[in-house]
Amino acid sequence: MFKPAKSDQTRVGMYSNALMLLTSVHHVYGAIRYHTPWRMHVLLLSIPVLVVTIILGRMIKRKGFSLKQAWSWIYCSVIFLVAIGMIGVYEGLYNHLLKNILYFGGLPAATMNMLFPSSMYEMPDDIFFELTGVLQGIIVIPLAVYFSRMIRRLLMKSPV
Repeated sequence: MFKPAKSDQTRVGMYSNALMLLTSVHHVYGAIRYHTPWRMHVLLLSIPVLVVTIILGRMIKRKGFSLKQAWSWIYCSVIFLVAIGMIGVYEGLYNHLLKNILYFGGLPAATMNMLFPSSMYEMPDDIFFELTGVLQGIIVIPLAVYFSRMIRRLLMKSPV
């Protein structure tokens, strides 16, 4: 049976929600593992983003929904700022992927501490914590690809 391809918006929502769920698990685990309850602050961001993107994603898929384009831009803004920027790029790519590459690449401890101060960062010593952190950086890649396609389509529909 033929199944049509998922829309870019569906994929953006799927990857964004996966990223928000993963970052929630990652930060709760990190808070418990490293006795740093302040890591739980991410839940104040990830859970509302999940709720907002699920609701807006469903609203803008409905036929005949008024102000569809305006809500689409709000949806895109939330995903771009939080999922892609704050979590995917900063948390996943910088805080984990780059940190692991530099650490296992043998960057001197003094330089590592300058880039990743011990007051905020843990050097790699827990496989689950680092794996879930690096996965945030991996998930942002297809998210960014589908997001850029979705934005192009929105821009084509925008009045000039």
